[in-house]
Amino acid sequence: MPRRQPSLAPNPAAIIHAALLKSSPSSLPPRLSFNSLLAAAASSPHRRLRSAVLPALALAHRFPDAAGALDSYALCSALHHASATEAEPLHALATRSGWLGSVFVSCALAASYGGSGRFLDARKLFDESPVRNSVFGNAVLAGYVNAGKWVPVLEFARKFLELGLQVDGYTMTAVVRACGDLADADSGSQAHGQAIRRVRAVELDVFLTSALVDMYAKCGLVSHAKQVFDLAQRVNAVGGDIVLWTALLNAYGRHGQCKEVIQTYDQMVALRVRPDELAILAVLSACQHAGEVVKGLHYFESIHGDHGLNPTAEHYNCVVNMLCRAGKVTKAWEIVTREGCGGEFGVPTWGALLSACRDLGNVEVGRMAAHKAIELDPGNVGIYVELSNLYARAGLWEEIDQLREVMKENGLEKDVGFTWVEHSS
Repeated sequence: MPRRQPSLAPNPAAIIHAALLKSSPSSLPPRLSFNSLLAAAASSPHRRLRSAVLPALALAHRFPDAAGALDSYALCSALHHASATEAEPLHALATRSGWLGSVFVSCALAASYGGSGRFLDARKLFDESPVRNSVFGNAVLAGYVNAGKWVPVLEFARKFLELGLQVDGYTMTAVVRACGDLADADSGSQAHGQAIRRVRAVELDVFLTSALVDMYAKCGLVSHAKQVFDLAQRVNAVGGDIVLWTALLNAYGRHGQCKEVIQTYDQMVALRVRPDELAILAVLSACQHAGEVVKGLHYFESIHGDHGLNPTAEHYNCVVNMLCRAGKVTKAWEIVTREGCGGEFGVPTWGALLSACRDLGNVEVGRMAAHKAIELDPGNVGIYVELSNLYARAGLWEEIDQLREVMKENGLEKDVGFTWVEHSS
């Protein structure tokens, strides 16, 4: 009887290589080592390709000769885009293999946990780790920031000095953001001073500078926010960055200074700083509240025509509300129904249009807006109430009777004082 040949160990590098060729051949790394293939797969936008990373890593650990020397770099690559659920078996593997002693692996684990909202697991990992550095600490801070845990951000940041960890721009950005969201002007000013002392050339860090502008605005100190912005402009290090300009636009907008928002936006465009979706949304919102319909329509049309961007649903919502406030419901209907607009509008948008039509007595557009809203939320009684009020204003009593029959057939009842706003909020 012939002896069975021993089966060869599966080659995890070959598995990843084949998956890359099948899913995204253009993302093949220049060097086809296992580590480079694993890193390419882990960072792929294709979910099925990312799902091959964990099995390949497990095979490499089980058959080390098949993939070559397995090191902490491979584990960091796998963790780079891993969810918390995927990080757990990698955490166990790192513990068994002794790689948890690597600050790079521990940092990657903390980033994975923190990015998935498990900031307590990230903090526990930091507290139990024998080796720590500022990158590791910043990964824990990021977990708190992502979860909006601003008090723990400040408490943990103080430990940097106790542990002798270097404070950098990312650390101070997290602290400044926390002070802003807590509206703590005193702590924010102290953090600004700490940033100047501990971070070389604060004006070179656009994220820290923008966070300072945002913090002062949230604390009601718009003039301070403008001073930070002006200093960055004079230094001309990050003065032309859209992130910084958007921070100033939002600072003015937060305090209802619509005229300043519009002037700042025009200045930005004149300086050839290319706006992004958020900057345009800020100026559209200002036009909406200031009643600047002509300017608002100009900015809206420039989104695609001048800047090559596609308007989002938020942009359309701003324009619809702006036009409705100005009584231009027909124009609003034309914009939201134009071919290729691509906007997915919710009940509040159609409801705003319906309410404006009720006030103006525009039955045609109001009826169409109501039908759009009902398609999205057939059980929303408030929409029927608004449509009934529109019909009543126009004296269309037969339509009201028909509407009541429809509501009755659908098991809907009108509640006293009930509106579509209350139901959809």
